[in-house]
Amino acid sequence: MFSALVGDKPEFVRLLLENGVCVREFLEREETLCELYSHLPSCFFLRKLAKRVQGGKMRRGQEPLPGSRKVCLSHVSEEVRHLLGSFTQPLYIASRYKPTKDDVRLKVPSKGALDLPCSGEEWSADTVWDPGRDLFLWAVVQNNRELAEIGWEQCRDCIAAALAASKILRKLAQESGEDDSEEATEMLELANHYEKQAIGVFSECHSWDAQRAQKLLIRISPSWGRSTCLWLALEAHDKSFIAHSGVQALLTQIWCGELSVDNPHWKVLLCMIFFPLIYTGFLTFRRDEDIQRQAERTEQQKLAMESVFAGQSDGKIKRHLRGFSQKSELKPLNCSSRLMSFLKSPQVKFYWNIASYFGFLWLFAVVLMIDFQTSPSWRELLLYVWLTSLVCEEIRQLYHDFDGSGFRRKAKMYIKDLWNILDVLSIVLFIAGLICRLQASDTVFYIGKVILCIDFIIFCLRLMAIFSISRTLGPKIIIVRRMMLDLFFFMFLLSIWVVAYGVAKQGILIENEERLNWIIRGAVYEPYITIFGNFPTNIDNTLFDISSCSVNASDPLKPKCPMLNADNTPVFPEWLTIMMLCVYLLFANILLLNLLIAIFNYTFQEVQDNTDTIWKFQRYELIKEYHSRPALPPPFILLSHLILFIRGVFLRDLPQRHKNFRQELEQTEEEELLSWEAYMKDNYLASTRQDESQSVEHRIHDTAEKVGAMSELLEREQEMVSATMAKRLARLEEQVSESAKALRWIIDALKSQGCKSKVQPPLMRSKSSDRDDGDSSGQETDDEEAPHMFARQLQYPDSTVRRFPVPEEKVSWEVNFSPYQPPVYNQQDSSESDTSALDKHRNPGGRTGIRGKGALNTLGPNHILHPIFTRWRDAEHKVLEFLAIWEDAEKRWALLGGPAKPDEPLAQVLERILGKKLNEKTKTLLKAGEEVYKGYVDDSRNTDNAWVETSIITLHCDKNTPLMADLNHMVESSLSSHQPLQWREVSSDACRCSYQRDALRQIAHHHNTYF
Repeated sequence: MFSALVGDKPEFVRLLLENGVCVREFLEREETLCELYSHLPSCFFLRKLAKRVQGGKMRRGQEPLPGSRKVCLSHVSEEVRHLLGSFTQPLYIASRYKPTKDDVRLKVPSKGALDLPCSGEEWSADTVWDPGRDLFLWAVVQNNRELAEIGWEQCRDCIAAALAASKILRKLAQESGEDDSEEATEMLELANHYEKQAIGVFSECHSWDAQRAQKLLIRISPSWGRSTCLWLALEAHDKSFIAHSGVQALLTQIWCGELSVDNPHWKVLLCMIFFPLIYTGFLTFRRDEDIQRQAERTEQQKLAMESVFAGQSDGKIKRHLRGFSQKSELKPLNCSSRLMSFLKSPQVKFYWNIASYFGFLWLFAVVLMIDFQTSPSWRELLLYVWLTSLVCEEIRQLYHDFDGSGFRRKAKMYIKDLWNILDVLSIVLFIAGLICRLQASDTVFYIGKVILCIDFIIFCLRLMAIFSISRTLGPKIIIVRRMMLDLFFFMFLLSIWVVAYGVAKQGILIENEERLNWIIRGAVYEPYITIFGNFPTNIDNTLFDISSCSVNASDPLKPKCPMLNADNTPVFPEWLTIMMLCVYLLFANILLLNLLIAIFNYTFQEVQDNTDTIWKFQRYELIKEYHSRPALPPPFILLSHLILFIRGVFLRDLPQRHKNFRQELEQTEEEELLSWEAYMKDNYLASTRQDESQSVEHRIHDTAEKVGAMSELLEREQEMVSATMAKRLARLEEQVSESAKALRWIIDALKSQGCKSKVQPPLMRSKSSDRDDGDSSGQETDDEEAPHMFARQLQYPDSTVRRFPVPEEKVSWEVNFSPYQPPVYNQQDSSESDTSALDKHRNPGGRTGIRGKGALNTLGPNHILHPIFTRWRDAEHKVLEFLAIWEDAEKRWALLGGPAKPDEPLAQVLERILGKKLNEKTKTLLKAGEEVYKGYVDDSRNTDNAWVETSIITLHCDKNTPLMADLNHMVESSLSSHQPLQWREVSSDACRCSYQRDALRQIAHHHNTYF
């Protein structure tokens, strides 16, 4: 099992698990888990772990060096806690481990193992031992999908495990995005996969039992740092999981509090105005629904017991029913409980806060417009008290530890929220305006009012956060926020055109304007409002009025006049300013504004499909805020803050964490819930596998695999049959050859004895003769019937050029092949690449799929001469040998030869190939030599316009001649060269080239020897 996990053999691991290997027994000793972490492959988590071990001294992207400090499971726990979030508790806690100098060191996995000490490490009493989780976590941190899937199937707390994996992988992808984008993409894909797995299992659970499924969301998971599934999904930004109907049902239930989720909004609002209606049954509480469901279950159990105890006394049946009802009977809410449950409902708190906020804005507007006196009035003092309550509530939200995550993390989350930034900004501006307002100076007093007026705008913008809970307005507010970001970047582009046109216009019209306000007005403000249709009049001489401006800029309420001539008319070039305005309006008013509309349209279309999911995800924050908020609205909320302050400071009574978001179950109930969850996971995996097996893609894949297997079997069988047939034909051919020899011997014997016949005997040919004649005639037939093969190989040799594919039936030039468009290739630059030069030469063997000279020297036929020197190896003349040369480029033995010109005499060619001395001694042999073959050669270098033609001449040498001595000396001297010579037996295996092999066959037939 260990070797399969470390060696990344998921199929073997699954096979072991199916055959009885138990993960709990495999990871029973913590040393096994340490060894697994010690053999982690090279991954981003390992680099982070090594950096943590070395105290953060590693540079970014640096590989861990072998041998620095010891790594234990506590290091792994710290790193995993960093990835999961500080709200979780460590997964592994070493209680009695102390490092020593003899500890094993950290090594790079590609060069060694990551040795983790385990000898002195023990599990802490608070640590939860979960082998399935440990195996799953080990596979997830290395981004191994197959092993992680096997580990997830072994987890009991599978929903929390999938959400934790999603959080870990998203965090790793975020931190490794700059170093390895490919690995980060794979991590995000795996994170999305486990989010879908969590959704699938939770959907299965929710379809069977909604209440149990909701309990899974808020149950504290000891295996994952005492976190909850809901909180893990929120931290991982698993929006699709949060948007699930079961999760939203839980949030809606928390939002309504003790009220029923079926109560219409108008009933809740009416009870807020006239609260005695809650005692009349006008509103439905959840306790009432639970009592009704319990009564229905009791009635069903009563009927079941009556059927079981049929025939027994009624007293016994009543005792059983009484005992059951006493154990689980729910009591209805009394009057005070109904009132407190109604007031503590987050939905009711929200409505009261909306009314309070509108009252605050109304009071603020009245003070600013009607009652802003030198000395504060009672309305203004009430506004200050109201604002004080808002400030106290913001302080409470900042310090209130809702989920036990700590003040530092709470402060970071508070600052990241845009609405909290608006709250702080509005409070700071109000305090600044109040300070200026309380000053005695009239100027400072008015500045304070201006600041408060601007602050009123920010308070009004804060209304968008309140209405984000609405299913109708919430998604629209998300779209507005996205469009505001687009508008920010658009304003940067627009400002370039506004400033460019404004500065140029101001410089042309006005000379040396020194008033800053009029400079900004002319260079920025006027070009900006021109976009919206307010066209300027000072750029056109026909509309110039000297009374509307100041000549020397002496009037601060009028702009400075343009440069004037003697008759008080502007001197600026009117045609230039008008042309500049036209170009400015063309780009700013038409191009940029339409670009903004297109950007808004794209953002709307992009966000519209996901706004519902995003809104459901962001809805949690508002529900959590109002769930923890005091019941009284501002400004009465000051009483609640005072009570909380007294309880927290003087009585040391810390507020309890809310059980609606975190619930710790008893051990028995938790075991039952986890067993049910594991059962639902098995159902989900079975249904998933069934859907995959019935899908079209899976069927096509299975069919392709079956067809591939069948084709392999058929090819293998065909090869076996072909080999058998070849052996049989060779044996039959050998028998026919022997029979022909016997018949010829009989004929010769009869002739020697003087026997004659009136009819001439048929010509009996030997094996070589038959083969030669058959091959010679058959060669012509094959050349006519079977086209060349090597000249049509797809890849042209020693190049990257690919031939145009030519089917066998389209090789002949007589066959029409209109799509034929072969590439032109010349290995050496040539001026003979034009069409007219190429069309003069046409390959007699047919089309080859490529034009030009290719690797050959000239267009048309390229002649090669092969002089074949042969000799007998033994005195019995049984083994015939020929002189072969080693071709280093092709890694094969070939015939001796060289290129020849078309009209060059044979003696000159042989002299160039063999040398002058050796050529003189072969002149006598040349007369007795025989030309074995002359003509076209199927060569891989052939093209449509250049091909190889060869002439093969056989020269037989006797052993005891000077020529043979020179040849043997030449063979011995060539052994140290890169093209050695060697005497080789004439056989079918001597040469790999087909035409050379055919030539050797004819030579063997000529010398009457076996080939």
